[in-house]
Amino acid sequence: MRPLSIAMVTEYAYPVLGGVSEHVHFLSRELASRGHDVTIVTGNIGDAGEILALDHEAHRRHGYRTTRIGRSVPVVANGSIARLTVGLGIKHQIATAVRGMDVVHAQGLAPPTLPMGVLRVSTAPCTVGTFHTYFDEGHWLYDRIGTYVRNSLARLDRRIAVSEACITALAPYFPGEWDVVPNGIDCALYRPRGDDEPRPPGPPRILFVGRFDPRNALGDLLEAAAILAREGRDFTVQVIGDGPARPVYERKAKALGLWERVEWLGLLNEERPRFYREADVMAAPCVLASFGVVLLEALASGTPVVAADNVGFRQVIRGDIPGRLVPPHDPAGLAHGLAELLDDPARAGDIARRGREAVQATFDWPRVTDRIEQIYLEVLDSKRPRRAAPA
Repeated sequence: MRPLSIAMVTEYAYPVLGGVSEHVHFLSRELASRGHDVTIVTGNIGDAGEILALDHEAHRRHGYRTTRIGRSVPVVANGSIARLTVGLGIKHQIATAVRGMDVVHAQGLAPPTLPMGVLRVSTAPCTVGTFHTYFDEGHWLYDRIGTYVRNSLARLDRRIAVSEACITALAPYFPGEWDVVPNGIDCALYRPRGDDEPRPPGPPRILFVGRFDPRNALGDLLEAAAILAREGRDFTVQVIGDGPARPVYERKAKALGLWERVEWLGLLNEERPRFYREADVMAAPCVLASFGVVLLEALASGTPVVAADNVGFRQVIRGDIPGRLVPPHDPAGLAHGLAELLDDPARAGDIARRGREAVQATFDWPRVTDRIEQIYLEVLDSKRPRRAAPA
């Protein structure tokens, strides 16, 4: 197989943290390790000097390049903080960034952002898109601009969804054939503590990872922690994440008498795997998700999970993959689920062991990349001219 030139077009790339950023980084890294020439195309964000240094380091360490265009700005959408790249001549900039590529892979469809824009200008022999979005009860945006989006998506050679939940949400607006390829996890980076890594001293650790978006429901975890505290349990809540709502959650923690029990760790990237494997339990109260990357990260790290029962998390916690699902927006149920695992180390250890084994078997990035790479090859092979059979 010859090396391919691949453009990974996304609104979400480091230093922006989140499920799509993780997907883009690890997929690009794995493809680059196989000899492909991978370029992430995304928006400019933050201090130019710091971002340039970050992109150089990514190329040196992980093998992929980063091309930044326009300016990435935050917008509120679908209960979260989304991003939109804007700028003069942005369509021309997108076309220039992907010119001459063998594969254009749009990540994060179908909002009208960079990935949608690249579908209008791509001339690559293989143009595919991955959909990461889930919503329920319809979407007002597609009710208004559905025709534009459908015309853009018609330019795709293949459509990939990270879960059946994505297809359930999007198929009424964009019917057709779909490939389901889940998010992956780096099982070498996210791993359990080794024999030479004793448990850190101090009380049990409850870990939360996520942006401070309403749908991630950090407030529910704080209320559940208050219940655990009233029951006399000793613990620390470690919060990895940040966002404009941080003062709201800080005030809530103080009002609930939890301030001394909460560690606000901010946005962490390279340090995050250590906190996963040092935690006693992962709390994921998110009420709306298309998948559950944070659940995979925790389970791969040997940490049991208590999660809100939403359609995306049910794509992960099923079959051989264990976890404790509780009703969404139910602090009492969340507190009960956390207490079960904190009070029963043997059960927590069994869940951690089985979770690690199941994640390795299904979601390790080399396995996921095999499936995506095969889709590229199938499209390219279908476009290759065929020799006529001899008479």
